[in-house]
Amino acid sequence: MSAVTATKDRGWIIALIPLGTLVLFFVAPMAYMAAVSVFKNDPAAFFKPAFVLDNYAKFFAPFYYSISLRSFVQAGLGAGIVTLLGFFTVLFVSDQSRWLQRFWVILLLSLLCLSEVVIAFALLILFSQSSGIPKLLAWLTLWDNPRSLYPSFGAMMAGYVMLGFSIATLMLFPQVSRRDRAIEEAAQGLGTAPALLFLRVTLPMFRTALLAAFITLFVYFLGVFVMPTMLGGPQNWNMTVIIQDRAVERFNMPLGAALAMIMLALTAVLAALLLWLNRQQRAEDA
Repeated sequence: MSAVTATKDRGWIIALIPLGTLVLFFVAPMAYMAAVSVFKNDPAAFFKPAFVLDNYAKFFAPFYYSISLRSFVQAGLGAGIVTLLGFFTVLFVSDQSRWLQRFWVILLLSLLCLSEVVIAFALLILFSQSSGIPKLLAWLTLWDNPRSLYPSFGAMMAGYVMLGFSIATLMLFPQVSRRDRAIEEAAQGLGTAPALLFLRVTLPMFRTALLAAFITLFVYFLGVFVMPTMLGGPQNWNMTVIIQDRAVERFNMPLGAALAMIMLALTAVLAALLLWLNRQQRAEDA
C-alpha cells in the first residue's frame, strides 16, 4: 500500500468520526421524533405505535399557529436587534488598536461562558422592584410608584440581546476587521453623507455576513426557553415553551413531537428563502 493510499484511508476514517457523531446525536433523534409524531397519545405509556396525522392537524388550530407566528416575530425581531447592535459594535472596535481589539474578543468569549439561566437570573435582579433599576429610579426620585419591569416583552428582548450579543459580534468581527477602508474613504471623499455612506457602502459590503448572523440568531432564538418563561411571561411564550408544556407537563409526547417537526420545517423553509433572496440580490448586483 502506497503512502498516498494510506493517507486517504486514514482521512476516511477520521471523516467517519464527525459523520457518526452527526448520525448519533442529530439524525437518529430526529428520525425518532418524526416517528413519535405520528403515534397515538397514551398518558399511561406516553404513546402507542400507530400512524395517524391528528397531531399535525392540531397545529392548524388558532392557538398553535398564533403561537408559531409570535415565535417567528419574536425571534426575527430579537435577531435583527442583536445583529445590528453587534455590527455597530464591531465597526467601532475594528477601528481601535490591536490591544483593544484583543481585549474585546476575550471579553466576548468570556460572555459565552454564561448560560441562559445565569443571564436570566441576572436580569431578574436588575429589573426587580426591590433591588434593581426601579428601586434606583425611586431613590433618585425619578419614579414615584416603581414596579418590577418583568414579566414583559421588553425584559424578554433584553434577555435575547444579552444572550446573542457575543455570538453576533464574534461572527461579524473577522470579516469587518479585514474590510477595505479605501472604498469608504473614496465615497467619503466624493462628498457622500455619513448616513448614505453607511446605507449604500458599508452595509452592502457585509450583507452576506449580516444575513448569516441573522439566520443563526433567528434559529437560536426560536429554541430559547428560559427567557420567555422567566422574563416574558405567558403572554410572550414561544412555541418552545408550548412544546415542553404539551410533551412533558401534559404527557402528550406525539403532539409535542409533531409541533417540533412543523417548527423545524418552517424554520428550514424561511432560512432557505432568505438565502435564496440574498443570492438573487447578489446576482443582480453583479
